[in-house]
Amino acid sequence: MHLLDGGMQAWQASGGEVRRGRQTWDLERQVRLVAGTVVLGSIVASVRVPGAKWLAAALGGGLTVASLTNTCAMGAALSKLPYNRGASLDPADAIAQLSSSTD
Repeated sequence: MHLLDGGMQAWQASGGEVRRGRQTWDLERQVRLVAGTVVLGSIVASVRVPGAKWLAAALGGGLTVASLTNTCAMGAALSKLPYNRGASLDPADAIAQLSSSTD
């Protein structure tokens, strides 16, 4: 068994290789992007379709409920997308990779 004195920061500081994999946006940032895009799109669309502004109102209501209840239906839905699912990690494989890099 190997212990990493100082953790990952010490490993990186000593020049150890770190494979980060694919980087993704935080879920909160994704929610802000989707919410902002829907609001902007519905307001722009309301120039031709006056009722489209109610989509922005509904989203604003949903964000208010999310804040009051400390839940987020949009975040829950976005978290199920393949983009937001992390790679599965086999602990034995990770330990083997660490062991081989210190030999």
